[in-house]
Amino acid sequence: MSRLRGAIGGLAVLGVVIALLWIPSGQVVVRLGPAPEEPWPRLRVQPPSPRSGAPITLVVIDRVPWAHIRLTVNGKPAALQRIEEGPPPGFWRWTWTFRMPPGGAIIAFYRDCHEGCRLRGRWALGGPEPTPAPPGLPTRLGLVFPHPDRDWKGRAGWAVELTYARQPEDPTWGIDALAGRVAHHLAKGLRVLIRVDYDRGQALPPAGDAAALAEYLAYLRRLAHDERLQGVYGYIVGSGYNEASANRLAPDRPVTPEWFARVFLGFGESPGRTDNALQVLRAANPRARLLVGPVRPWVRDHDGARRHRVDTPWLNYFNTLVAALDEGARAKAAVGVPDALPDGFALHVPGRPAAAR
Repeated sequence: MSRLRGAIGGLAVLGVVIALLWIPSGQVVVRLGPAPEEPWPRLRVQPPSPRSGAPITLVVIDRVPWAHIRLTVNGKPAALQRIEEGPPPGFWRWTWTFRMPPGGAIIAFYRDCHEGCRLRGRWALGGPEPTPAPPGLPTRLGLVFPHPDRDWKGRAGWAVELTYARQPEDPTWGIDALAGRVAHHLAKGLRVLIRVDYDRGQALPPAGDAAALAEYLAYLRRLAHDERLQGVYGYIVGSGYNEASANRLAPDRPVTPEWFARVFLGFGESPGRTDNALQVLRAANPRARLLVGPVRPWVRDHDGARRHRVDTPWLNYFNTLVAALDEGARAKAAVGVPDALPDGFALHVPGRPAAAR
């Protein structure tokens, strides 16, 4: 029996199927009843053994007519070709075509992506799933939009990506393209930070706009739910919002320090409310970190009420912002909301050799 690579047999006793399974170790497993049904969803591939670079037709079959589905190949979204019901009735088929990547492919099928993609099925095609690369040497090196072919020379740096709440399906800035870039960075052993802006030219929802705030928080919740983004290190709320160019959609309602603190942790509202970025993100993904987006230095467009010892608009703005965040966190703590503080601050730190001394 030890020479067998594997065999299966069975017999019926009083109407009960007994299945005997020999496995390579020489053990015998006895299972009563019919063989279990193949799990759902199911994958069909043509050709069955594709070569690198060859065109592939891939069909996912399931008993549930999932809406808002996605399929990724090595982390990158694939283009859906068609959806069919049956045959037989009660079965649904989704078809994609793409070319076989070198070295094999990890196929992942997701459902309910309008609320944050949830994994439904995962397969390795053309070989076993690759072993994760060993962690690189930790560094402080960080790049915004690093080139995908950059050689990090065994070092684990930081990659900063950007997405817009009002453009969730954009082919470049939307969540699917973002998920593909994140998968690529994580495969290289990088730590990923995602900056979430409201829209192009508008870092955060305009001050006092409740509908825009709800839209921003809904997108943040979707990002945190999405299983393709679970490896993200943290999220950054906006950037450069004290600058006029970051308030172009509503220049008459610029982001003030108080409004930023309202968006971030609910400053100025009842401390029992949860419609703020910090609580929305942590409710959706308790492991996610949330960073205060950077105030842009050397900018005089918007001031703050709390004067810094160096009385200049951008430092006054930052001073007022920190005070509002502190007050908001204390109010949350007073009603029993744990850990209402930011996980950190993102900073703009460009040099300015020509600045007055």
